[in-house]
Amino acid sequence: MKYLIVALFICSLLGVCFLSLNYLWAWFPIDYGNVGRIVLSVLVLLLAITGLAMIFSGAFARNPNHPSVGKRG
Repeated sequence: MKYLIVALFICSLLGVCFLSLNYLWAWFPIDYGNVGRIVLSVLVLLLAITGLAMIFSGAFARNPNHPSVGKRG
């Protein structure tokens, strides 16, 4: 599951970067009307959600190299 989240994060980051650079330098003719804005918004939302998921999964992960000495539970 963690690798799927990382893969979605990287794909959405690359998609946002490509669309932004294409908007600036016009490599390919893309209509940035309503559909383009919706796709860009979905990619940015996916980027934010997967980024937060990676942050929280890393924060709650247990390191197997640290023993649980003196901890109850």
